[in-house]
Amino acid sequence: MALAASAKVQEALYPSFAAVGDELVLEFSECLDDLKVSDLTPKQVASIEALDVFINQHSGAQFSAMYLESSALFDDPNWEEIRSLAKLVAEEMGWSSTEPIKQKHRIVTG
Repeated sequence: MALAASAKVQEALYPSFAAVGDELVLEFSECLDDLKVSDLTPKQVASIEALDVFINQHSGAQFSAMYLESSALFDDPNWEEIRSLAKLVAEEMGWSSTEPIKQKHRIVTG
């Protein structure tokens, strides 16, 4: 749900020193590691894969600003696509569109 949230909500989920975009996709990746695909419908799997593929296609040095600069959450059109794809995942999963709440996060610095 954090990936589907507005840029303002996403930014508020983490401490001011965090690379919010990076943290969001790292948490998504961790969730994928724990995912049991056998428990999901084909449409659910397809929506998750579409989001994962988009993120992977937009990774690497040429996209570093997208993940490391908080302003990118608001300005980079790739974040709007990530949000759209994440909303499709939420719909397929049957999740209500509630805003995520700030959690205690493990942020690695330096």
